[in-house]
Amino acid sequence: MTIQATWDAARARRWLRTCTSVGEVPHLAGKPTIEVDGGQVRIGNHFRLSSRPVASHLAAGPGAVLHIGNDVSISYGAAIAAFQHVHIGDGTRIGPFVIIMDTNFHSASGDQSVQHDCRPVTVGDGCRIGSRVTITRGVTIGDGAEILAGSVVSSAIPPGVCAAGGRARIIGRACDVTSRWDSAAAVLPELLMVSLGLESPPDLNSSPIPTHLWAGARMRGALSAIEDRLGVVLNRDAACEIETFVEIAAAVQQALRERQGHADGL
Repeated sequence: MTIQATWDAARARRWLRTCTSVGEVPHLAGKPTIEVDGGQVRIGNHFRLSSRPVASHLAAGPGAVLHIGNDVSISYGAAIAAFQHVHIGDGTRIGPFVIIMDTNFHSASGDQSVQHDCRPVTVGDGCRIGSRVTITRGVTIGDGAEILAGSVVSSAIPPGVCAAGGRARIIGRACDVTSRWDSAAAVLPELLMVSLGLESPPDLNSSPIPTHLWAGARMRGALSAIEDRLGVVLNRDAACEIETFVEIAAAVQQALRERQGHADGL
């Protein structure tokens, strides 16, 4: 492990020090808000949490458990709160501004100081949760399921399916790029705007990439954001040769097709 990696891991552990347990090699981009009020936050190995440009929040109320498995990635602006039990399975990827809560934060009388109406939430292993998804109390999402951006999940989702909508319903198989509205073309402009610090979303069809942006830490940050949001890993050496945003989109689409082809062959 390099000196920088050792420092990053030590800083992450300091920022996560109120958690009950933290596994090996945590990585934090920015400082999150962690609230442990008599509950437990348990985090597995290789945890990744982004709080840039917007801080993410993890909370566990009295007697509650927030369990986050191994190799879980949570993007910026997320809010995950347990007042009874929230379980996030191994290998799950959670996009920006996702809300997961096992409570409605008020009693039947509307007095928030009384007690919370809680039901456990379970997100299975290997799930992909798109940006601005809301997962409400009592929900179970099966292993390998995919929830598309902007959806509200208020009922059980079976394993291996793709679900979407204001009341999320099954629209196809997970990772089927032909039946999703948060395709790379739809997601990349905002993702690149945030990760590269642009003033507005780029035009994927014509905009060249400013050379000072597609290098070093910013390029690495953009590639990490693409991996977290879309679940594909772009070769860094090949990425260094990219000069336009349309080339980024093409590389991502190709990686998505290869992933789909691999899934079909299983």
